[in-house]
Amino acid sequence: MRKVLPSSIRRRYLVLSLSILFFLATAGAGAFIYMKDSQDELKLKREAMYEKQVELEQLRDSLNDLFFRVRGYIAYQNSTELDRAYTDIEQVHRSLQDLQELNLTETEQQMIVELTAFLDTYENEALPSVIVLVGDNDYKGVRTLASGGMTAEVNRFIEYVKQYKTAIDDDLESLSEDMLQQANLLTFGTITFILFMYLFISYFIWRMMNDIVKPLERIREVADDFTSGKSFSLLPVDRNDEIGVLNASFGSMIRTIQDKEEELMAQNEELVMQQEELQEHQAKIEESLAETNQTKDRLERYNELNHVLSFSLNKQELSHCVLDYLDKVYQLDLGLFWIRDSGEHALKGVTKSMFSDFQNSQSEYVDQRLKEAPFFTIKREAVQEKGLALDPVYVHDYFAGVHHPNGDMAALFGGSRIGRDFTAQEQKDMLGLLNRVYLAIERIQLYDRNVQERMLNERIINNINEGIQFVGTDGEMLQRNEALGSILDCGHMPLDAALEKEEWIDRLANQADDPLNMKVFIGKCLNQAGQGVSKHRYKVIRPTERVVDVYSAPVMIDGIKTGTIFVHRDITKEYEVDQMKTELVSTVSHELRTPLSSVLGFTELLLHKQLKPEKQKKYLETIYKEAKRLTNLINDFLDLQRMETGSQVYRMDEILLNEIAVEAIGRFRSESSHPFVIVDEAPNVKVEGDRDRIAQVLTNIIGNAVKFSPDGGHVTLTLSNEADQVVVSVRDEGIGIPSEDVPKLFNKFQRIDNSARRKIGGTGLGLAICREIIEKHNGSISIESDEGVGTTVRFSLPLVSAGTSQMIGTETQENSPSVMIVEDDMSLALLLSEELKMNGFTVIYHMSPMDAFEEAKRTDLVGVVIDIMLGDELDGWDLVRLLKEEKKTRHIPIIISSALDPHQEAGHLSQIDHYLTKPYPPKQLSKAVLGFLSEPVQKGVIFYPEEGSDEHESK
Repeated sequence: MRKVLPSSIRRRYLVLSLSILFFLATAGAGAFIYMKDSQDELKLKREAMYEKQVELEQLRDSLNDLFFRVRGYIAYQNSTELDRAYTDIEQVHRSLQDLQELNLTETEQQMIVELTAFLDTYENEALPSVIVLVGDNDYKGVRTLASGGMTAEVNRFIEYVKQYKTAIDDDLESLSEDMLQQANLLTFGTITFILFMYLFISYFIWRMMNDIVKPLERIREVADDFTSGKSFSLLPVDRNDEIGVLNASFGSMIRTIQDKEEELMAQNEELVMQQEELQEHQAKIEESLAETNQTKDRLERYNELNHVLSFSLNKQELSHCVLDYLDKVYQLDLGLFWIRDSGEHALKGVTKSMFSDFQNSQSEYVDQRLKEAPFFTIKREAVQEKGLALDPVYVHDYFAGVHHPNGDMAALFGGSRIGRDFTAQEQKDMLGLLNRVYLAIERIQLYDRNVQERMLNERIINNINEGIQFVGTDGEMLQRNEALGSILDCGHMPLDAALEKEEWIDRLANQADDPLNMKVFIGKCLNQAGQGVSKHRYKVIRPTERVVDVYSAPVMIDGIKTGTIFVHRDITKEYEVDQMKTELVSTVSHELRTPLSSVLGFTELLLHKQLKPEKQKKYLETIYKEAKRLTNLINDFLDLQRMETGSQVYRMDEILLNEIAVEAIGRFRSESSHPFVIVDEAPNVKVEGDRDRIAQVLTNIIGNAVKFSPDGGHVTLTLSNEADQVVVSVRDEGIGIPSEDVPKLFNKFQRIDNSARRKIGGTGLGLAICREIIEKHNGSISIESDEGVGTTVRFSLPLVSAGTSQMIGTETQENSPSVMIVEDDMSLALLLSEELKMNGFTVIYHMSPMDAFEEAKRTDLVGVVIDIMLGDELDGWDLVRLLKEEKKTRHIPIIISSALDPHQEAGHLSQIDHYLTKPYPPKQLSKAVLGFLSEPVQKGVIFYPEEGSDEHESK
């Protein structure tokens, strides 16, 4: 345990530090308590004065309001002002009561008493008198009452309250000055205390410097003098603390060191002699180690060079490795290694331009010298290599060649040393190494030739359109070309990846239409021993159907079979051309002969027989119909020929697609018994196109829908907007198409091979022409069909203004109630439909009352617009009767759109909801239909235009 000295520095300064801390804590706590008490007392005084100030301000405001209201009542006899005056009196009473609850002086209490007495007198005597005088209009009495001292008394009290408020404000200001003065005194005291502490701490530091720092500095000076060998004097210190002990210990240590110095010097001389001997041994060991490391480094480099010479297939890597080895082993200043056949080279200290100059001007001389000797050296005076040397400098060059067996030079090595010669042993060693390099160069050149030949063969095979595969004798597929992958699905493995026999046979057979026959053919080819070619034709069914011819032949080397080669040739196009030719001959012969037979037969009857006029007309109509059929067939052939040659001309213009659709449906209505439905839910139908060609597309599609619905059924044409396009779909309820045959329908002369469609006939050109026209208009066409259910053909065309369609079409698709228009005037029907579509409705067209009735039974409608004058068998009122008698349709609102006077049809008006007399603004129609959605229908209400008003109502 360390002994504590009686006069310890630590104890003295610990006591002094604790005393300072205690003094600081006591002084700070006292100052804080004094400041807090003073601040709390001033804060309470200020809050009390502020509360009085607030109450007096409220009292003053209430008195001012009271006298203002009373004067307003006297001036205007306004009872409201009197009521407010009494309210202010109540407020004054509350303010006086609140003031009495505060800590008031005697003067303030006296003021409250006087004000309370005055308020009671004013409320109970003066104010009632004023009310009576004002009620009697005795303003003279009011003035007498005011001049009798009442006004003066009021003004006195108001002035008194104002002066008292001013006095409180002065007190508050005085209190604020006291607080500021107190804060200033506290600040002064704090600064004084800080100054005192600064002086005290300065004294404390001065004492520390004298007691501790100066003695320590003296000890350090003595230590420095002792270390440098100077004379010094260390006087004893009369102190009992740590400094005294340290001084005594330091003096004792110096005396001990002086006593031991001579002994240490003798030992040091002995150690120096031993060190010199150790240094000599160390130099020898380091020299041996350097030689060992050099030998090790040379062996490692030689092993690396051997590895490159034995395994490297890169001439440039070989050049760098050879030059690097010779440079590191023989310490070259300049060097080059140049493979003459292919031009690869490595340089050390030689620029590209210097090497180029050497090739052009010096290589011929070097070659000639190397023909005379395997190597040679040259000593020359340095020019560029001289650098900053003043005396002559000589460069020693060494050249050696690597030769082919025929004597031609394969590679050249040149090395230079500045100021150092090559020894004879070094020259022989370098030549021996270069002779080994030739073998590596020859090996690389042989490999390059093999690679080039293999790449050439692969490129030739891969550029062949036929798929080629080579199979080994064990049945494993060893190689295939890229064309095979385009014909068959061979997976994603490399072309030279080996596939097991079962794997590639199963994969190939599963893609063929007859897997078993394919496996038999492959097995026969693999087992074939002698020469001969085997052929087979198969169809690939996935992912698309293709026709492939395959032949195989054994690969024989020296009469021994080393494998089998298979060649697959895609003949789909040739097969399709053959099929198309056959189909064309069959189609043309059938489609031309049938109408020609009719034309010739009926013409012969007209020429040789006397027929009644009715039969003559019937025969002529038949001849005309068949001639038209021939004309359409010829036109299809001509259109197809122009499209294939690129000579088809399109006259592009802005057109409305719904007009063309209505016209196309109108033509078929007169020729077919099928019920046609037009559903128009496209707000924007304006496209850029050739009107005649788009009409041709619609005629083809609708004609197919009619033709392939021999048992009848609805044909529905729908117009809609999707994104920036208008979509037209034609749906029938006919015989349909098998799903596997749908992709073939757009091919030329393509007809589905089933008995039902064969009976119908056709050239198979219509859809091919339609696709060509639609694609030329930057559109697309597709078919969806279920066999026995029906077919839907859709095509889309880009809109002229896509933005409008996107804004309107989104809302329409989300919520588009349907309205049916039954009208034989298609121009008017289109006009009305545009108005309804702009208001978010889907429009359905009909011309036949019976078709419209059937449509209404299966479609959810919000209204029906009917023209009275429709057809011969049924008119508009017949349709109204049918709708009202049918339970499913009797709730549908009906609007009559007619040119007839409604009074002529008074007997039917109770069955409808609105009557619009033509001509009328289309907005009246949309207004009426929107009314069906917003409120219940009022039965018996008729709307029709009348002079001087838009609408007229009667019941």
